Amino acid sequence: MKKHFLLIIFLFAVLSVAGQQKIGYANLEFILRNMPEAELMNKEITTYTRALEEQISAKQEYYQSLLQDFVKKQEEGYSETLLNTQREQIISLEQEIQNDINNADAKIAALSNERLEPITQKIIVAIDKVYEEDGYTYIFNSADGTGNSIVLKGPENANLTYRILEELGVQIAEEEE
Repeated sequence: MKKHFLLIIFLFAVLSVAGQQKIGYANLEFILRNMPEAELMNKEITTYTRALEEQISAKQEYYQSLLQDFVKKQEEGYSETLLNTQREQIISLEQEIQNDINNADAKIAALSNERLEPITQKIIVAIDKVYEEDGYTYIFNSADGTGNSIVLKGPENANLTYRILEELGVQIAEEEE
């Protein structure tokens, strides 16, 4: 809350000295959400996530079958040597499954970052072009990373969201952000 208050005070201070300055804002989350590349990225990440989940699930099923087989052999009185070998295999597989689960999030995050980087660069290039061509002094993101609005009120002609989308070649009907 304090961070938002300081940001609002900063914006008012900037606006008060911005007589000759041109200030714009855009909703970067909305821009990203409407880019075809982002949609493809999300589909790829979803597919990758499912593949990782299926791999883990298959190992968990195999683990359960090994465990059931172990219990059956134990009840049937198999030798301790055989049971110890199978016990070690079960423990090893259990650790492997846990490692796979722990690494899955990191793998998904790495893929997300890798796929998001060129999209982000494309947005930055478009913002830079709008900034230069239209003579802006400042262009702010109208929302923070959690979707809360930073720009509480501003002239609609300073909203550059659709102008940036146009620069990116993304055509959408204007709607409520």
